[in-house]
Amino acid sequence: MNKSVTLAHKIEDYKRIGITKEPAVWEDGMRTDGQAGSYEWWYFDAEYTDGTKIVVVFYTKNEFDVKGDACPTIRFDLTLPDGRHISKKISEEKGSAIRASKQKCDVKIDRSSIQYIDGQYFIHFVDDTVDYRCTMKSSVPMWRPKTGHMFFGEKQKDFFAWFVAQPSANLEAVLTIEGERCELKGNGYHDHNWGNAEINQLINHWYWCRANIGPYSVISCDIISDKKYKYTRQPIIMIAKNGVILEDREEFMMIERQETINHPFTKKFMDNKLKFNQTSGKNKTYQIEYHRKGDIVADSLLSGMKLSFPQRIAVKLLRMNPTYVRCIGTVTLTVRENGKQEVYEQEGLWEQMFFAKNKEAIIKG
Repeated sequence: MNKSVTLAHKIEDYKRIGITKEPAVWEDGMRTDGQAGSYEWWYFDAEYTDGTKIVVVFYTKNEFDVKGDACPTIRFDLTLPDGRHISKKISEEKGSAIRASKQKCDVKIDRSSIQYIDGQYFIHFVDDTVDYRCTMKSSVPMWRPKTGHMFFGEKQKDFFAWFVAQPSANLEAVLTIEGERCELKGNGYHDHNWGNAEINQLINHWYWCRANIGPYSVISCDIISDKKYKYTRQPIIMIAKNGVILEDREEFMMIERQETINHPFTKKFMDNKLKFNQTSGKNKTYQIEYHRKGDIVADSLLSGMKLSFPQRIAVKLLRMNPTYVRCIGTVTLTVRENGKQEVYEQEGLWEQMFFAKNKEAIIKG
C-alpha cells in the first residue's frame, strides 16, 4: 500500500496536530497566519425551499494562491429559481492581513463577515447591489474525518486539512437584490480548509458531494492524489440520521464511477454517475448514488486570476487548465439491513474540482 498519502489517524497524529478526537469550536478559527506559504478558506452553501442556491467563501488569499501575499477575498455565487446566476468577488488590498479570530470562527473581509455565536453561524455578504444575511443552526454536530489532515510525501510535511463545522444546518435568511427583499428558509453546510502546499501539487482531482435525504445527512468524497503520489484514492464518508452520526469509516467504503463522458466545457472526463457503497456491520449497507443531470457552474480557475505575461506563456506551454464544475442532479440513498430495504431520493448538488491537465481518469487503490 502506498504510504505517501495518509489520512492521519494515529494517537501520535492527534498529539502532533494538537487536537483531540472530539472536534472543538476553536478548530474553526483561523489555523494559518494568512501569509505566503499557506492558504485557508471558510465555505458555506445553502439550498432554499424556493429553489434559490447560494455559495459564499471567505479566503485569506486570492483563493488557492499559496506562494502569494495575503489578500483577503470573498466569492459569492447565487443561482435564482428562474436559473439566473449572479457572481461576485471582493478583495481587500494585497498584503493586508485578514481580520479573523483563532478562538472561533469570526472573520471579516471588507463589509462582510461570518461569526460563530452560541452554537449558530451568522453570514453577512454585502456589496453595492446585494445584501445577504443568513443564520445557520446546526442539525448535525461538528465533524472531521479522523484528524482531518491528509499528509503527502515520505516526510509527511505537506498537508491538506478539512474541518466540517456544520455537516447540515437549518437556515433562515434575508436576501436583498437591488432593493428587492425576500425571506428564505432551507438547509445548508459549512466547512473549513487550510494547508501549506499548492493543492495542484498534491491532488489531481476530487468529487465532493453532500446531501440531505429523508432523515439522513450524507457527505461523500472521492479524492485522487497527484501523479507523483501515484494517483492514490482517499475516500471520505459521513452518514448521520436524525442528527446523530452513524458512520464515518472510509476504510469500509467502495466507490464506483459510471457513464463517463468528455465534459463540453472542461474537455476533461466527467462521471455522470457516482456510487458510494458503505458497509456498516455484518448486515447493514448504505449506497449513495449521485446521478448528474446538468451543471449550474462550469469554470476555469484561471479565469479570475491576474496573470503576468510570463505566467500566461507558462500556462499555455504547460497546458494548465484547473477547472471547477458544480453539478446538479438526483441523489438516491438505499439502506439495506437484515433483508429489508429503504430508498430515499432528493435533488442535490455536488462538485468536481480538477487541478491537473489529464483528460482521462487515472486512479489507484
